[in-house]
Amino acid sequence: MRILHVASELAPFAQTGGLGDVAAGLPAAQAALGEDTAVLVPLYRGVATQLVAAGLSLDSRPLPIDLGPHRFEGALRIAQVGRVRCGFLDVPALYDRDGGPYGPGGTAEFGDNHVRFGALGKAALAAGSLLFGGGGGTGGGVDVLHAHDWQGSPAVIYAHLERPELVTVTTIHNLAFRGIFPKHVMTELGIPWTLFTSQLAEFYDQLSFLKGALALSGAVTTVSPTYAHEILTPELGEGLDGFLRWDVRRVVGIANGIDAAAWNPATDAALPARFSAADLAGKRSCRAQLAAEAGLPPPDDATPLIGVVARMTYQKGFDLLAAVVPALGALGAKLVLIGSGEPALEAWFRQLARDFPAHVAVRIGFDRAYSRRIYGGSDLFAMPSRFEPCGLGQLYAMRYGAVPIVHAVGGLRDTVVDPAALRGRRGTATGIRFTEATPAALHAALARAVALFRDPPAFAALQRGAMARDSSWTGPAHEYVQLYRSLQA
Repeated sequence: MRILHVASELAPFAQTGGLGDVAAGLPAAQAALGEDTAVLVPLYRGVATQLVAAGLSLDSRPLPIDLGPHRFEGALRIAQVGRVRCGFLDVPALYDRDGGPYGPGGTAEFGDNHVRFGALGKAALAAGSLLFGGGGGTGGGVDVLHAHDWQGSPAVIYAHLERPELVTVTTIHNLAFRGIFPKHVMTELGIPWTLFTSQLAEFYDQLSFLKGALALSGAVTTVSPTYAHEILTPELGEGLDGFLRWDVRRVVGIANGIDAAAWNPATDAALPARFSAADLAGKRSCRAQLAAEAGLPPPDDATPLIGVVARMTYQKGFDLLAAVVPALGALGAKLVLIGSGEPALEAWFRQLARDFPAHVAVRIGFDRAYSRRIYGGSDLFAMPSRFEPCGLGQLYAMRYGAVPIVHAVGGLRDTVVDPAALRGRRGTATGIRFTEATPAALHAALARAVALFRDPPAFAALQRGAMARDSSWTGPAHEYVQLYRSLQA
């Protein structure tokens, strides 16, 4: 089966969050199963340099794009990354810019994002024959077109218009981002007005890329089973809950995985010492060195280090976390945090670090190696997200023996098993969950986790259970392939 993934990010070359990890990990796992897989992403500024630095050769093919009244003389730059062919859409006028993939920085977005990702979707229809070769499946060598989030969604819309026989799947990574634009861009993008209906791409008199793709896809997936149910409710449906219940053919929840080879504490070069579930001596060294690097006093055996690696947003529950920081001293715990995001939250945590220097270490920004050292050196890992479609942090944390403390929503609920929830039933506990998005509930969960940490046999069992969890992409990749085959039947 020839599978083309269309996304706006691809780790490690262009990434702002978990989407890039998924766009790299899922195709690689499908290729390991014997499927023929490729990924199409934009060639942002600096990506070509990264590819060359990684020792990857680039094959270039012309790829002109006609998009409504626009014509772009683009090219497809192709690199073989492991078993996956990666196509980078090279249109300098659209992608060769300062800033991130979506805007010049912060929360700002480029004013022509509808054109930038419309062009990506249109290019997907021609890219298949260049990535896979002609013949074979439908759609220029493609059997399955798998679009990710609103940025990949135009590919499904254009496939409906030009290749209706093509099997299409759209994955919602976060329904809060729906790709909404003024309706007049329909003409600019060459999308017929027949699609501008409440059952298709119209969203409160605007165009939603994501909604159009959800309506036109053979199936829709979310990144965890619980999130698939949550988006059918008014609370988390983002105005699309009724549409998803009645106008979408099929909604399936498949939890994300991680690259188990790349995220392995026994081989991770970013860690000052290596360790495994069978031999945790190296983790003690990582713990001591993390505290030193963060500028915290050395923790004793009764004082756990709590790690946090996340975007600093209200969604991620950073206000809840900030509210409990003053109580860390009384709990007997220390916090090591890295992240960036909403300016008010950044300022709040900077102040907390100044007010409680013995208990709180905050680094604003993004540092991949330091993040790995937080996973490797932390005893506990906090994720108090108000909603979390899947979450990858808790999967990395479990792999590195940092017991997660999570708000039981979305993928956090699906992947973290609380010992209290087992109540004598068979299963393996992997972390601590709480059910209300309040400072009091988070504080109670932290207190319970600290108490477990001070009970070495109980904590060791929880830690071993977390590290033993299979969070690889193998299972999810199987589920996706089975879904594709059901759509081909």
